[in-house]
Amino acid sequence: MDLFSTLPNPLLSRPFAVIDFETTGLYPAVGDEICEVGVVRMENGEIVAEYSRLVDPCRAMDPAAIQVSGITLDMIEGQPRFEDVVDEYLPYFQDAVIVAHNAEFDMAFLQSKLVKLKRPQLPNSVLDTLELARAFDETGPYTLGILANRMGILDRQIHRALEDARMAAHVLRRFLDEYHKRGQDELSRLPGFRNSYQFSIDGPDRGEDNSFESVVESIRKAIEAKQDLEISYNGGRSNSWRRVTPWQIKGMSLRGYCHLRHEERDFRLDRILECHTVLENPGPLSLPL
Repeated sequence: MDLFSTLPNPLLSRPFAVIDFETTGLYPAVGDEICEVGVVRMENGEIVAEYSRLVDPCRAMDPAAIQVSGITLDMIEGQPRFEDVVDEYLPYFQDAVIVAHNAEFDMAFLQSKLVKLKRPQLPNSVLDTLELARAFDETGPYTLGILANRMGILDRQIHRALEDARMAAHVLRRFLDEYHKRGQDELSRLPGFRNSYQFSIDGPDRGEDNSFESVVESIRKAIEAKQDLEISYNGGRSNSWRRVTPWQIKGMSLRGYCHLRHEERDFRLDRILECHTVLENPGPLSLPL
């Protein structure tokens, strides 16, 4: 442990772009939007640049989102839209590993927004500090503020994009130091690392009548009506049809009961290529408490 701690830390050799978004709600797949952007760029373990911007999401804020961030409609009305500032924002990712706490959430919002703007999704590698924390410390909880407080990093409970990105950057630096002390110096082998975090929102396997938006809307209606679905799902190697009792949309995933495997599963929404309502359900399957 002491030997590794005295050596230069190879984990700090890559630049990192630590991001956080405040949003109108939790689900980009059903229309929630970004309302504040925050990014912190780290090089050699030090913060070298920051970016923060309120943006107009052009839709109402969920009351729960207002309670968390304190961002109100009055604050975002008249602000530029995300597409107006995207060229200010994207340079911070140049050659960087993107970092976020619960990366699926932030990457789902970012990549789906880029797709809507007819721009290429970011190909950057991604590192999730939430997964780093879970692998390093079994005590939990792992929310960013509580985690930072437990690590001795000041948490002022502001919950705005830039402040949370800064906090995640300090958490990242602490974890990179700790993993280096353990002799784990290969970034790609750290928990929570992915070579990329892209979604097949507009993939070639979709037909004209099965756009990502229309499939998600069909799923949302089935959840409200408590109806089963037959979905065509791309599991990675091939497509297959399976029956699912849908429970909830969570980020870019559908959580439900898979009748093929007889278990609760998360299905990536972008891999559901087609779906049809099953008019007669086999029996009640309720959402687990």
